[in-house]
Amino acid sequence: MIRFLSIISCLTLLVASAPALAQDGPFSPGDVLPQMELPAPEDPAHVQYLGLKPDVQTFTLSDLGDKALVIEIFSMYCPICQREAPQVNEIFALIQSKGLNDKIKLFGIGAGNSELEVRVFADKYATPFPLVPDPDYVLHKIFGGAGTPYFLALVPTSSGEYTVRLSHLGGFDSAESFLKTILKAVDIK
Repeated sequence: MIRFLSIISCLTLLVASAPALAQDGPFSPGDVLPQMELPAPEDPAHVQYLGLKPDVQTFTLSDLGDKALVIEIFSMYCPICQREAPQVNEIFALIQSKGLNDKIKLFGIGAGNSELEVRVFADKYATPFPLVPDPDYVLHKIFGGAGTPYFLALVPTSSGEYTVRLSHLGGFDSAESFLKTILKAVDIK
């Protein structure tokens, strides 16, 4: 209950500042993401995967260190997100199997999804990477209110901000080819 209230408090603060942060449409390569706070994942293993402190309630992208990031904006009600879930899981597995876990991290934001809805989606599709809720579409608006699924590949700057290298709306053909596209965009070999 305390964690739920903490997430609500975090998102309430974001709602107050969302108009100033909101992007008008999807990001383009070269855009810099605004600073934002995200709710920390519930699962301690996911918190550890992201490299966050164990007791963290919220985090910013700069808290993730100097790793490239892949963010999927999804919704449990999106049929394309449901269809693509196994392939996104495969991308995560490929990152692990190629030994790239220390160079790139993957997580999802559930647009309009509560913590319970995110958990149901994660359980149904056996999602091995962190998913965080965005019940009031606060983060979704910051990311331009794009449809789902929406994928961003990001690289950190020296000032701790993140620059968009890939902005992809919709599904993709195969996990292997999409991961190659992502790795090329973030300059990881």
